[in-house]
Amino acid sequence: MKALITSTEATRLINENLPAVATVHCPLNKCAGRILREAIHADRPFPPFNRSMMDGYAIRASEIDAEGIFKITIQAPAGSPAQLIGPAPRSCAEIMTGAVVPEDADCVVPYEETKRIDEHTMQLLNPNTHQANDCIHGFASDRPAGQQILALGTPIGSREIAVAATCGNTELAVAKIPSIAIISTGDELVNIDSTPAAHQIRRSNDIMVETALVRSHLYSQEKAHLPDNYEACKAALQTLLSKNEILLLSGGVSMGKKDYIPDALDELGLTNHFHGIAQKPGKPMGFWTNQKCSVFTLPGNPLSTLTCLHQYVIPAIFNAMGQQTIEATRSVNIDQDISARDDFTIFLPVSIHEHNTATPQPVNNSGDLVHILKSDGYIVVPPIQTKSYSVGSEFDFHPWH
Repeated sequence: MKALITSTEATRLINENLPAVATVHCPLNKCAGRILREAIHADRPFPPFNRSMMDGYAIRASEIDAEGIFKITIQAPAGSPAQLIGPAPRSCAEIMTGAVVPEDADCVVPYEETKRIDEHTMQLLNPNTHQANDCIHGFASDRPAGQQILALGTPIGSREIAVAATCGNTELAVAKIPSIAIISTGDELVNIDSTPAAHQIRRSNDIMVETALVRSHLYSQEKAHLPDNYEACKAALQTLLSKNEILLLSGGVSMGKKDYIPDALDELGLTNHFHGIAQKPGKPMGFWTNQKCSVFTLPGNPLSTLTCLHQYVIPAIFNAMGQQTIEATRSVNIDQDISARDDFTIFLPVSIHEHNTATPQPVNNSGDLVHILKSDGYIVVPPIQTKSYSVGSEFDFHPWH
């Protein structure tokens, strides 16, 4: 490994050297989880008319008197053109939610605040409680025509899809999902459906990575497994580099005699931006690039793989996809004293409780896959000279999902 760099420096180097993802046009119903590559503007005022917010009666507020009796002159269902209630005093429209409020009415009174006297007459139960603009969603009160509603770089979810549809967009310019290959390494690993020998374990890191990507609306193009053989590793990597934009490798990147990945990537002509971060877990992580492909080398222990994936890889991919609207990092307070280091950042698994408190859930080591189940995510514990933080200290929290 090279000289260790800080976690902050690793993030900077990744974001500076991971190429921007291309733009594609995608049907609206396929845009969930994508990053918007165009601004969306209101194609007309929102709402485009004075809209009734309740089922009830549209009246003129100025005509309310102590009796509160009104004559029903028209029906105003949702989807019907604008109408008038007419000039006769104390006229009203029976109106439905979402319908156009008649231009000569300025107040909607819900059914439950009225009494029906006969087929053509209703009475307000509490006349003095109603006033102009009640229960009316005013014309252009949300957005005037032409105003931006969704900004470039917005992550697209159900709300954004609804807004784009309302503005008449059948497709959107979005960031392409990069082609990703997930690669495990090591002769000790066997397939999930195999019965491992005493010296072997079933392969799980690759499907763990794949699942975390899917939950972020990122998808792998292929999976591969590399043996502990230098020439075989190099040949397989050369093929994978030619077919993908991002390689996510788990294992084979530390200082063991059969950790061939770093040397193979160097020999294949990739640029190494760093190899080794002052952090625990995940110290051997590295990052290589060439003109076509970016390679994240994650340490092989499960907690190291999972933490580095969430701390660096997934955020970096979304940064390359142009994400601008980023959720604020959640802060939590620890409910007990914790140990720290003066030279390393520590990613500490925690469980989250009410009142935004976090209980440390330490594992036996970074290979302890089972104990990760007790945690909801991890906190970032910065280096500190005193090598400890007291109960109540605040940290950034990152969930596993």
